[in-house]
Amino acid sequence: PSLHIVLGLEVERSEEVFLSKKARVLTSKCSGCGACARVCPYGAMEMGPDGLPRPIWYLCEGCGACAMVCPSEAIELRAAKTGELVEGRTRYGWLMVSARLEVGEHNSGLLVSKVRVKAHELATDIGADLLLVDGAPGIGCPVVSSLVGADAALVVFEPTPESLRGALRVLEVAKHFGLRTASVMNKADISDFAEKARAVVEREGAPVLAEVPFDRHVVDALAEARPVVEAFPGSGASSALLELAAKVEELLAS
Repeated sequence: PSLHIVLGLEVERSEEVFLSKKARVLTSKCSGCGACARVCPYGAMEMGPDGLPRPIWYLCEGCGACAMVCPSEAIELRAAKTGELVEGRTRYGWLMVSARLEVGEHNSGLLVSKVRVKAHELATDIGADLLLVDGAPGIGCPVVSSLVGADAALVVFEPTPESLRGALRVLEVAKHFGLRTASVMNKADISDFAEKARAVVEREGAPVLAEVPFDRHVVDALAEARPVVEAFPGSGASSALLELAAKVEELLAS
């Protein structure tokens, strides 16, 4: 979420995005029976002191359960602003497309898809040779959406059992889409599990192109809102990332 800050994005255009829905109570029709508050699986509906239900907007997932059980048809789902789609140039001159979420909203595969489609349109317009998608962390729908239409996937993982399991699941999805795969091990020196993790990932067809060490310079660079390779070019993390960039370039050229 801080990539646009580190790269110094200057927003040139923005567009509001409405991808979620929130419950709204029509008080003129509500009988105050409380069925909606009892059925809500997210605890997003509470009974107010006036005896009428009140939606808690930041908990509401728009599932519609409250509207389904309301005997008075006093609840409707209305489109809610998810955030903004933004585009512009970084301080390095690259085009960048990103999204800003509203408070309480969360990422989704549909939002990532909108960002990816917009980025592809811009890349096509300028005849770009490369479109780099920075996928969301984890293994959920946003990750799947970020892989659609890609030629290759670079999986970032750490030397822990949990991270390895996640990496293997992402690699499984990448294989489903027929993508070339490679990997990079982050914080490679924090655990003795690193050697085993490397072997497992490479056995799945994702060679480890670089091992980035745990490096306090990364935190210091983020505090300065600059990439570590610019802020601390002599650091261990910078050396590993430059090595990674060169190998990724070779991979894409092959």
